[in-house]
Amino acid sequence: MAEAKSDESAQRNGEGRDADAGSSSASNDPAKEATVSKDARKHPRWPKVLGIVAGVLVGVAVAAIVGVNVFVRVAYAPFYQQAEAAFPIPGINSGFVCQDLDRLEHGDAWLFSGYTTDGGPSPVYRHSADGSVQRLLLAAPDGELYDGHGSAITSSGRYVYVACEGGLLVFEESDLVNAADGDTVLALGKIDLDFTPSFGNVEGEYLLVGNFYRAGNYETPGEHRIATPDGSQNPAVIYAHPLSDTAQWGLADAPEAVLSIPERIQGTCLTADGRIVLSQSYGLATSHLLAYDTARLTQDGTFTADGQEVPLYCLDSRSLVADVAAPPMTEGIESYEGRVYVSEESASNRYIFGKLYGAGMVYALDMD
Repeated sequence: MAEAKSDESAQRNGEGRDADAGSSSASNDPAKEATVSKDARKHPRWPKVLGIVAGVLVGVAVAAIVGVNVFVRVAYAPFYQQAEAAFPIPGINSGFVCQDLDRLEHGDAWLFSGYTTDGGPSPVYRHSADGSVQRLLLAAPDGELYDGHGSAITSSGRYVYVACEGGLLVFEESDLVNAADGDTVLALGKIDLDFTPSFGNVEGEYLLVGNFYRAGNYETPGEHRIATPDGSQNPAVIYAHPLSDTAQWGLADAPEAVLSIPERIQGTCLTADGRIVLSQSYGLATSHLLAYDTARLTQDGTFTADGQEVPLYCLDSRSLVADVAAPPMTEGIESYEGRVYVSEESASNRYIFGKLYGAGMVYALDMD
């Protein structure tokens, strides 16, 4: 029995060795190796690699957005501590580049003016009290669609004034209040001014219209560049045109006074406490909201406007009482119910970067 078991065991061991040898021989078979290699090529690893790369890129993008948010919130902490997000600027994801805003006296609504990235007609957006938004087009008195920069929009209670080349287009306020989404509103007429307005606002009994200066690409007439009493240079002006019930389109022909202002001014408004606020910005540079106390203004000579000598007042360090640094690209501003409402263009599809840190909102803050 022992011998039989030994022979059987030896036989099994021999078969095992033969099998192992066969396996080893098969593993060294070039033909089979080629087949295995071919099968491996049928299942490439590049989808996995691409997935890893995509994941890394998403992670980097998220980190960048978070980093930009942190930087902006820290760099402009005083602004965000004072300002409250009021409501979104309409149209910024549809090619609209906001330049100004206005609170209508009637209709409980806001108007936004600007231009489009595709060079088409420049719309006006109406943000109604219920939160709905209507997109309107404007037309000159001859019916030609307005395609201007939309640098200024403001209202007097009866009329709405929109900046155009050489002056202002005038609209009936009720027409803009009652227009339906998609309507085209026809202008009543045009007011010619000494210069093309870069910004404007009705404040009290005056329409304030001003121009924009930046050396090299946005020059102003030589007479608009004034050395102020504090030794600084103001290269632009604001004309203060009186409103008039008897004048055509509600505006006197000539300004009653002129304000000398700093460079790169995008908007102006007057607070309840009598401060003139200027929105100053250009490109990626820090914006500034500059507040001047009108009680400190003294006449600094005269200025020839529309052929008439009128009082000149220089806005400089003598009357500057606040300077709030704000994120880049602030535009037009509006004073309403004790706060200054600030528009901006950085979150439009033209510039995009503002979307990274939550821009694209109208912010409101107390500048008194």
